[in-house]
Amino acid sequence: MRTICASINRGLFFGLALMAALASPAEVTLRQSFKLSYGWNAFYIEVSPTQPLDEVFADWPVENVGFYDPASFLATRQFGNGFDSKGLSMQPVAAWVRNIPIASDAKRIPAGTVAFAFSTNVTKTTVSLTGIPAAPRMTWHVTDTNEVFNFVGFSLQEGASINPANYMKGFDGGILMGSLYKIAGKTAGQSPSFTETYSSDEVSDGNVRLVASGEQSDWSGALFVSPMNGIDFGTEMTRATLSVRNDGDDERTVAIDLLGPGNVGMPGPWGDFDLPQSALFLRDADVAHTNAAWNPLPAGTTTIATKRLGAEETWRLEFGLNRSALPAATKGATFGALLRITDVDGGSRMRADVPLVGAASGLDAANTAWPAGLWVAEVAFDEILPPGAKNQTETGGSAKIRLPVHIDGNGNIRLLQRVVAAGTTDADGRLTYHLYAGTAQVPNTASVAMRISAVTLPTETPVIKAEPGGSISGDGITFPFTVAANGATSLLRHPLHPQHDGLKWDFSTPAPSGDDFSNYKSDVKPETFSVSCRIKLSLNLDGGEAAWNPENTKSGFCHWTFSNLMRQGDITISGPMVIKRVSPIAEIILAQ
Repeated sequence: MRTICASINRGLFFGLALMAALASPAEVTLRQSFKLSYGWNAFYIEVSPTQPLDEVFADWPVENVGFYDPASFLATRQFGNGFDSKGLSMQPVAAWVRNIPIASDAKRIPAGTVAFAFSTNVTKTTVSLTGIPAAPRMTWHVTDTNEVFNFVGFSLQEGASINPANYMKGFDGGILMGSLYKIAGKTAGQSPSFTETYSSDEVSDGNVRLVASGEQSDWSGALFVSPMNGIDFGTEMTRATLSVRNDGDDERTVAIDLLGPGNVGMPGPWGDFDLPQSALFLRDADVAHTNAAWNPLPAGTTTIATKRLGAEETWRLEFGLNRSALPAATKGATFGALLRITDVDGGSRMRADVPLVGAASGLDAANTAWPAGLWVAEVAFDEILPPGAKNQTETGGSAKIRLPVHIDGNGNIRLLQRVVAAGTTDADGRLTYHLYAGTAQVPNTASVAMRISAVTLPTETPVIKAEPGGSISGDGITFPFTVAANGATSLLRHPLHPQHDGLKWDFSTPAPSGDDFSNYKSDVKPETFSVSCRIKLSLNLDGGEAAWNPENTKSGFCHWTFSNLMRQGDITISGPMVIKRVSPIAEIILAQ
């Protein structure tokens, strides 16, 4: 091995090691075992250990381990006879050497690596390593006339063995199935050799073969799973997509299982708390436009989804996370699970494991669940329905207004004339935000983060409750209010009018307050009368919304009806709106 490592490029492996070291919020770890025979061994590592390599190989009967990077052979050459690396622009191997740090340029092992080592035990030895799994990836280069082969690792279901030809069925790289090799050699001081094997020599999980290929490719097996490193919800995300592509040339049924530490024999939990099954939902992203409903995970089985895929067909499965079902409210508290994707009946017996991880947002889930929070509607009125008319008339332009709407944790909906989001810092330096509206005063100690006002709503009624019984998704929800005759926001008050403000129709007698029809003779209501208003908001929902689903931008429609403004009847203006949730805070302070 040391003769091989003498020509290693010391910088090759550092980039791979850095990527592998960027661990997810929760470390979903698996243990992979190998049986080493006396002499040279090659094995396929499907996980990325997080501990230093000195710890990983502390009990292994090896003095050094080489790690193979298949990407180095794109447009270059691999090993020829005698493992000659002539023609390579990048060296394909990095190594760990026991007790010689200066000779070790491998600091971490990325998942999907082929490793080889000389076992000093004269009998077979079972060894293992623990790390974070990733979906298989392979890079194929063209085999030249000097038998420059590809190292191919096999990722199979537990207990399975398979003819290599069946595993690689569907790869169109011109594989010569009569030319399969495996590493051999029982002399520690010499480089390993390789001996020919046959397709009848079946392989099991973690086995490695050297394979000839006539084409360059990135074929990774019958199932191509993405993202390679799984799903990470972080502290904020509530939706993520996993895709599985059938890269074989036969139909196959793909199964996806959700596993915890107990299902794979590892100590748990993966993270700070176990992920409740009730917190996850699924939907087929490829049919979401016709069937957008989220489905809870099936009970009584670890298999959460199956689908029959044709050749080259891709299945996109969308995961939804109900954060209100997470038991930990401390920001950064992590959870983890394992997604196991298998070819059930397609003949490849392939398996891919990827983590599903995330962390709590640190917010009180019961106080931030969708749709609770502060929403802001941007409306563009572009139609009008005059009194007595049956059809709306399109206006020459659009009148744009802004309407703040708040929904609390009990489902109460309020239209707000103004709202302030302000934060206060406690003794530990933590910033806590609150929403203030109505007559509530913002504390002097608070730092104002945002103020939103609706200049078209009356300041005398800064909080307008929705009428009971309405539905924001059906006929809409209505907010009734009245602009008083003496109100500061009455459009009919003209305090600077030189002749008849506040007077009867005769322009001389002072007019009493209130709606007294004897006070006027014209068809247009004078300034001494209040105006009744009804604002109705309705959303266009697609059926996929749920209490936990962050549909934070929705489209809809707004109608504003003015009553008693004209003797002939009501006037209604309407137009489309876009409403966005700008804060998830469900609690609002309305009075001192």
